[in-house]
This record gives sequence, C-alpha cells and structure tokens, in this order.
Amino acid sequence: MNDLISSIGPGELLAICSAFSFSISQILIRLGMRTATPVAAAFIINGTVSLCGLAVSIFKGTLFNSILTPLLWFVAVGMVGPGIGRISYLIGITRMGLSRSVTITSSTPLWSTLIAVIVLGEAPTGWVVAGTLGIVFGVSMLSLREDESQTFKSWFQGALIFPLTASISYALPPLFSKFAYIYQRTPEVGIGVAFLVANVFLFVCRPLLPGRGEVTINRAGFLWLFAAGLFSTASSFLLWTAVMVGDISTTMPLSRTAPILILVLSYFFLGKMEPITRRMVFGTIIIVIGGVLITALR
Repeated sequence: MNDLISSIGPGELLAICSAFSFSISQILIRLGMRTATPVAAAFIINGTVSLCGLAVSIFKGTLFNSILTPLLWFVAVGMVGPGIGRISYLIGITRMGLSRSVTITSSTPLWSTLIAVIVLGEAPTGWVVAGTLGIVFGVSMLSLREDESQTFKSWFQGALIFPLTASISYALPPLFSKFAYIYQRTPEVGIGVAFLVANVFLFVCRPLLPGRGEVTINRAGFLWLFAAGLFSTASSFLLWTAVMVGDISTTMPLSRTAPILILVLSYFFLGKMEPITRRMVFGTIIIVIGGVLITALR
C-alpha cells in the first residue's frame, strides 16, 4: 500500500477516491431530481455537506480556533463553487442530462491548471499537460449533440452555458483553499463554512433564478438527495485534503475522471433516463486515458 501511495502520490490518490465518491453522488442526485427542483437539490446537498463539516470541526476543536483571514477565503469558496457552480451544474443536468452535463463540467481541469500555473507558479510536466488536454478533449467529444438539427446558438442558449459556468466556478475554489491553508490547514472548517455560505448565497439569489428558485420536493426525492449529500461530503473531504497535500495541476484533473464510473452506473441504474451512445463511450475513454497519463507519468 505504501508503494502504491508513493508511486501515485497521496494528493493524487485522494483525488481519484474523490472522483469515485463524486460519481455515486451524481447518480443519486439524478434520481432525486425526478421529484425535486435544482434549487431544492442544492439546498439539501449543501446543507448536508456543511453540517458534516461543521460537526467534524467542532469535534476536532478547529472551528472556534480559526482566524479571520482563512475564514474569508472559505467564504469566497462557498460563493463561487457550491454557490454559483452548483446551481449552474444542477440546472445543466435537467437541460442536458447527467452524462453530458457532468462531462462538460469536467473541463474544470483546464481552467484549474491554467490558474495553478499563472497564480501559484506550479510547473506541471508535459505528461500532466497532455493528460489534462486529453480530459478536456474527451469532455468536448461528450458534449457534442447527436441532434444536428439544433443550431449551436440554440444549444448554447438553452443548455451549454450552465455546465460551462459551473466548470469555471469549480476551478477557483482550490486556489482560494490554497490561500486559506497558508494560515491554517483545516479542510473540515473550510467545508463547513463554504457550503453554509453557499446555501445563504442561493437563498439570497433565489428571485434571480428561473422560476424564482422554486423549491419543491417529496419524501423520496429528499431521501435520494440526502444520500447524495453524504457521498458529496466524502468527495469534498477527500478533494479538499488532496488540494492541501498536493498540486492543483494534478489533483484537480484526476478528481474530474468521474465520467467513466458515471457512464457505467447510468447504464445500470438510470436506464432510459440517460441513453448511452458510442460517442459518449469514446469520450469517456479519452478522459480516463488523460487521468492515467497524469497519474502514471507525472
């Protein structure tokens, strides 16, 4: 086990585990959103993750020992990532379907790598860059529409803008977290604060959302989304820790290799809700190859 961790890297291994947990949460979200609006889903998932983070930080005694500067960075994480990013992503699921929405959102590694190089001065190897580009190429393959009768303009206005906005929004929190970790290395505090702020942000912005941010859900939808929140909590803890111990330019691309597992789970659990095409399979394989390049040849 030690040889595996040392060969892959602790941050990179945590990022891969985060991707697996993320995949399961997305299937549960899709099932829950059959009877829930995107805003309702966002409130439940953010709330579950925040409560878990706050509970862990109180248990460890790190919450009340926190200082102001990192807390402000964690607040920024909440507004950008689980705030703007999550609501854009959830709307994208309903407009484009789970597989396409997830894969477009998975273009986040391109933005995160650029930010890591420009702002943090990280120097990823050529293989890491190639792997990242492979992931982005796979994302592009999966985002293409089979319905050629629809123009790019109508597609962009009707669906693409939401997961694309989410992908850029999700690229910024790792940078903000790195700044916060300069002062205190407490991912549990960051998770608790960030996702709490995200819910406050969503509540304030509800009147600006389509349908004025309608919140409707039944008991079955709540249970599906609560379960999704638990897996999202695990994914968040793994990813925030990965960013703390590793480089953004490697951990973020690996955390976005979830589409291959989502593709498999969609086939078995979503059935007609998420039809699988050859193009989607090919794009997913390219994404996985990119992840292998980053892991094995970094």
